[in-house]
Amino acid sequence: MKLSNRIILITIIPLITSTIIASVVILGISNEQLFDSTISQIKSLCQLTESEMRNPMNHLDVDHLNEIVDNLEEDPNILQVLILFPDGRLLTDGTDYDYNYGTTFEDEFIQGMINSEEEKMQFKESMIRAAKPIVLNDIIGILVIDYSTNEINMNIQKSIYNVIGIITIITSISIIVAVVLSRSISKPILEIEKNLKNMGAGISSEVIDTNIPEIKNLSQKIIDMNNEIEKYQKELVKNERLTTIGEMSARITHDLRNPLTAIVNAIEVMKLKKPEMVKENQQYFDMMGDAILRMNHQVDEVLGFVKTREPKREIVKMSDIISGTLKSIEIPNSIKIKNEKYENQIWCDKLQIQNVLTNLIINSIHALDKKGGEIKINFVEETNKDIISVQDDGPGIPEKSIEQIFEPLYTTKQTGTRLGLVTCRNIIEAHKGQIYAQNLENRGVKFVIELPKITERN
Repeated sequence: MKLSNRIILITIIPLITSTIIASVVILGISNEQLFDSTISQIKSLCQLTESEMRNPMNHLDVDHLNEIVDNLEEDPNILQVLILFPDGRLLTDGTDYDYNYGTTFEDEFIQGMINSEEEKMQFKESMIRAAKPIVLNDIIGILVIDYSTNEINMNIQKSIYNVIGIITIITSISIIVAVVLSRSISKPILEIEKNLKNMGAGISSEVIDTNIPEIKNLSQKIIDMNNEIEKYQKELVKNERLTTIGEMSARITHDLRNPLTAIVNAIEVMKLKKPEMVKENQQYFDMMGDAILRMNHQVDEVLGFVKTREPKREIVKMSDIISGTLKSIEIPNSIKIKNEKYENQIWCDKLQIQNVLTNLIINSIHALDKKGGEIKINFVEETNKDIISVQDDGPGIPEKSIEQIFEPLYTTKQTGTRLGLVTCRNIIEAHKGQIYAQNLENRGVKFVIELPKITERN
């Protein structure tokens, strides 16, 4: 069975059932009240008539009795009125000539009223017969009234029709409400199902537009969950690739160390044994030296990414970190390094932070290229963090790339391992800090490192 049909049934069946039960109960109560009201009315009528008939009955004033009977029979619900002697014989039935005068009724109900001092009632199919003794010191007569139940039956039948009408109206309204409710619930649920299928096929989905906030929130949560799953899957695939690349790179870079060391040693030996030849070919030896430095730096980047270790923090002077960094870098003559001697102390792994600054400064040197320029190293101490920045006046980073430069294998350069900045990020995050880049207003880019203060080391 379809969801919409189930919702309709779930909505309609309890409502209709409760309506029918309530209607039947109300109908039964109202009919019982109507019947009790009629009985009470008949008893009051008998009581009033018996009181009015005492004197004329005591004097056998038949005309007066007939007048009373005629007045009673003007009520369309009163079928017949009989006035009997105490022994059950007819005195008058209200007719002018009383043809049945003296008739003894063999009716068991009337016979039961002889010498009875109690009021009695008999219920027949279409009438109620009420009998009451006429008492004046002693029983002087018997009053019998036949009361039609047609009006009661008509009222009961009318009540039944009204109840049926009410049930029909409520049922119709229920069906309309159920259909509207079914559509308002089943439609967004079916759209959620469709969205789930689209998500499984890799098709993006939007939040369902519905007036039911719970379903709208559910739709949003499903989309958010799908986005998280997609992000996790991409990260998982990327990490698997990086792990494989890292393992291969580690083996390759390790194997490159020995040949590079051999080349460096060979150059140094040649400088000692053949200084004239080295001097004549100095430009070529300089080219080899630059190439070896670049290769060593790239090997260090790969090994730094693959073998990131927990920082061994200590309290270090900022000036020692900067000076140690600059000593390890060959700065072109066309580039000026601007920094102050910061005596502030920071809490970090000295070698790792030097590695980060080395990467950032080398990136700035590559950005400035052969045109030259200025690189600034700044340090600011705040209440809860230390801020180190490296900025240059190069061309900057494209805005579309500035959020991705710390991702593995992403670079805006044509050369390099594409692992330098991600290594920087890993080191800073291991220090419980953060690193980010921002383009300057006029020209250039600024890399900012934020590290926790010494007071936060525990």
